[in-house]
Amino acid sequence: MLCHFFFTKRAHIHYYFRMNTHQIIIDTQFFFFSELLVFIYLLSEISYTVFFTSSHNKSYPTLLSSVSSFSFFVLLSALILFDAIDVNFSYNLFHGSFKVCYYSILFKTILLIATILLLFICKDFLVELNIFKFEYDIIIIFSITGLLLLNNCDDFLVLYLAIELQSLCFYVLATFQRNSDFSTEAGLKYFILGAFSSGLLLFGITLIYISFGSISLEKIYQLGYASKDLLAFFGYTFLLFAFFFKIGAFPFHMWLCDVYEGSLTTVTAFFSAVPKIIIFSLIIKLSFIDFKGYDEYSKLLFGFSGLASICFASIVALYQKRMKRLIAYSTISHTGFILLAICCGSIDSVKSCIIYISLYSLMTLSIFSILMITGIKKKPKYLVNWASFARQNIWFALVFSFVLFSIAGIPPLAGFYSKFCVLYSLLTEMYITTSIVVIIFSSIACFYYIRLIKIFFFTDGTKINFWFNGWSKNIEIFLSVSTCFLLFFLCLPAPLTNLCEIAAVTFI
Repeated sequence: MLCHFFFTKRAHIHYYFRMNTHQIIIDTQFFFFSELLVFIYLLSEISYTVFFTSSHNKSYPTLLSSVSSFSFFVLLSALILFDAIDVNFSYNLFHGSFKVCYYSILFKTILLIATILLLFICKDFLVELNIFKFEYDIIIIFSITGLLLLNNCDDFLVLYLAIELQSLCFYVLATFQRNSDFSTEAGLKYFILGAFSSGLLLFGITLIYISFGSISLEKIYQLGYASKDLLAFFGYTFLLFAFFFKIGAFPFHMWLCDVYEGSLTTVTAFFSAVPKIIIFSLIIKLSFIDFKGYDEYSKLLFGFSGLASICFASIVALYQKRMKRLIAYSTISHTGFILLAICCGSIDSVKSCIIYISLYSLMTLSIFSILMITGIKKKPKYLVNWASFARQNIWFALVFSFVLFSIAGIPPLAGFYSKFCVLYSLLTEMYITTSIVVIIFSSIACFYYIRLIKIFFFTDGTKINFWFNGWSKNIEIFLSVSTCFLLFFLCLPAPLTNLCEIAAVTFI
């Protein structure tokens, strides 16, 4: 009854606002509801935590538990309560600083779902490690706020401020284990190289402003002579270099392995699964819409970086002996797949990107949830530590194997479908040689996933076997649902593929 009232009321509001041209601004700002809700939550949560920090009854660990619960509830509310939309709508807000469309709403939905799942599986892990710092969830939500603003931005000034907001949170998260030398080293490397990428981004924006006389993406798109301007060409190049650093693409991947290795497992999961969703959304928007004049150059740059990422990561990962570094190089390889999809420059390629990003985020969270549940009393950093894992943890070994097969692209799992979509886009645009090279190196990459499964089931352990019981119900529930989804996705892929196709068609 409440849901019926809510949706009926929204339909009435839509009808009333569309009858009045002046009040349509209020209607469009309702699409900004999730950002406003998260911002208001941050202000209230900071006041709440500061007030109760000195309380003996409501401080640690009770304060951490309440902050985690509130964060989960607010993000879930932000996901559910923003308005139903028409696929053909596109609105500018706040004097053109933000743009809301079906494409941005879909990426916002993927971001919120990934963050909700991350908070859901991280809560028990932090408690088991005796990390009772309520700032963790607040920093996560601050970074999500920056990503939400970045998702809707249509202005270079807002873009830069949003990236700096989420980057500052990432630097703090990378060094969250203050007593760990590895964590401190990871955060320091991330900060120095992140400052360098921010300099590239700011320099690129400066060149574009000198060329066009505007920092509005909408006005740059309307001017439409980017391909004839040398300053704009170099500005666009520096922008892409900065974004390649953010996603860890070749040759700007040097920070990724060390930061993944030194950070807390939950932080590594966050870096790997969440921020890339919006960064790729922004890359697609810039290359397909705002700098369409550099179409051929974009294809060349994306194609080189994507193919080099796949080839480099597939070879180097064969020599890795640590689990997190292996996952880091796997991340670089999957980043290359998405860049190759963007390189195609078609509606199918945008659809392939969104499908790949969605499924990759789920598979990444599944892998790290298993690392969380095994990394409390024993910390199996090296691959050899997983020897005979299946003998005492058969169900978790089977789940881990299914996820690895999926991320390797073995049919009929969900990961196979995402890679198939990318290859289909390449073949449609007649990138025959590139497709053959990608298939060869994907086959090589399958080796280190299968080698890990061999270690689980067929390698004898000595003194380093470990066994664990199911201490986290949240992780068990998530692994059950995600494994079923990966196993049976091909039985009903239409809901996700239809949403992605609508977003691609309305976007281009």
